[in-house]
Amino acid sequence: MTDPLDELDARSDVWEHLVDATNKTVETDEIDPWCSGPDWVLPVHQGFETGSSPLWIESGDAGWALLASYPGPPDPVNPASDARPDALISGLEPMWGFACPVIGPDPAAVGRTLCERLGATPEWDQIILPGFGEDGTLARTVGRELLGLGRVGLAHGIVRQLAYLDEGFDAWWQRRPAKLRRNLRNARRRAEEAGLQIIEPDLDETLFDRILAIEHRSWKGQEESGITSPEMSEFYRAMLKRLAAAGRLRAFIATFDPSDPSADVGFIVGGIRGNRYRGLQLSFTENAASLSVSHLLQLHQIESLDQRVQIYDLGMDMDYKQRWADEADATLVLVIDRGLGR
Repeated sequence: MTDPLDELDARSDVWEHLVDATNKTVETDEIDPWCSGPDWVLPVHQGFETGSSPLWIESGDAGWALLASYPGPPDPVNPASDARPDALISGLEPMWGFACPVIGPDPAAVGRTLCERLGATPEWDQIILPGFGEDGTLARTVGRELLGLGRVGLAHGIVRQLAYLDEGFDAWWQRRPAKLRRNLRNARRRAEEAGLQIIEPDLDETLFDRILAIEHRSWKGQEESGITSPEMSEFYRAMLKRLAAAGRLRAFIATFDPSDPSADVGFIVGGIRGNRYRGLQLSFTENAASLSVSHLLQLHQIESLDQRVQIYDLGMDMDYKQRWADEADATLVLVIDRGLGR
């Protein structure tokens, strides 16, 4: 039997068309077009959700719902048993909740199909649908169609930081705090005096191993909070390979010797979809911390982006990103608790 994820991968063009159609339908309440697509969702699922069961629901020309059922807690009577109820249904990417699992030009019709299909599915207690725009229009449109399943509510979801590059680098630069601009100019001068170079590496199968070697020498690697864990490594290796094959990968490496990978001290990687660049990972080695390597890589990436890139999505909200961004973009989560009459 064909793996549903392989089928989805084979229909990536349709998937991306449905994502774009969703945002055309609700222009003021957009879903994340980068993370709701296959370049993000499939690698995340591959890296983190091996114990789940994909649930791909098509609703004709109206759109898709890309879900999965996730095992519930162990049986308290027999904890060693592998038999666990699928107590939760969520998107294929529930790790962070950037992706909206309901996509297409007619989200209400997709919601009706969801209600029909999941109403006839006995083994779930809760549905979590993340990634809806903060305005709430799309979430309410879908939520109304799911009232027949139980109690429907809204919760706050992930917040992203966005920088706008539609007026060019100089306009973005002038909007940055004066202290940040001054610090970056000074950091660039110190780095040049130290012999630091920022290069564009080969975007082939050697890239991930090269950035992984940098990560092992970073504070993230030492704390195992970066891409060195087995799950994160699988996720990033799969995603970078996918982006490189599609010509969407953007990467730079900071080094003291372009011909010697052991002289690498930092990297930045991201991907482009349409007019949007999505930052994916940024790291630097401990021995180069005084050179502000991560800030210089971030600045270099922004300077180098093509004119067609209008939005730099810095990803999950963190304090340091706010100095680089122009707006925080919040999301909502639909939560459906099954009715008592199940």
